[in-house]
Amino acid sequence: MQLTKRQRIINFTVTFIQYFGFGIFILWSPLLAKGLLWQIIELMGIALAVWAVAVMQKSKINITPQPRKNAKLIRKGPYTLIRHPMYTSIIIAISPLIITHWDTYRFIYLMFLYFNLIIKLLFEETLLEQYFEDYKEYKTNSWRIIPYIF
Repeated sequence: MQLTKRQRIINFTVTFIQYFGFGIFILWSPLLAKGLLWQIIELMGIALAVWAVAVMQKSKINITPQPRKNAKLIRKGPYTLIRHPMYTSIIIAISPLIITHWDTYRFIYLMFLYFNLIIKLLFEETLLEQYFEDYKEYKTNSWRIIPYIF
C-alpha cells in the first residue's frame, strides 16, 4: 500500500510518539504495580499483548499503522472480539502503574500517550479499510479497544 506524503508523516509521527512515549514511561515508572490485584491486571495486559502478537504473526506484523504488502486480516484469537488488542494491552498493563504509583505528571503524560493511541487507531482503521475489502464488515462484528464500550 502506497501512502501519500501526508499519510507517511502521520504514520511516522504517531508511531514515534507511541514508542518514544512508551519507552520514556517505562524508564520513568516502576515496572510493577503495588499490590497483587494490580500486578495481576498488569500481567493480564502483558499476556494479551503476547497472545495478540502470536496470532498476528501470520499477518506480517508491522509496528506502524500502514499494512504491509500481502498482509492478511486476522480475525482469530483476541482479534475475534477486539480489532486492536495491542492497544488494549498497553492500556491494561500501564494503567495499574499510574493508579498505584500516582504522580500528576506521569498521569498527564499517560493521557497524552493514550490520546496518541486513539489518533493512531483511527488513522490505522482508515488505511485498513482501504487495504482490506472486508474490513468494514469486520468492524461491525468487533470492538476497537474495549468490548461494549469503544
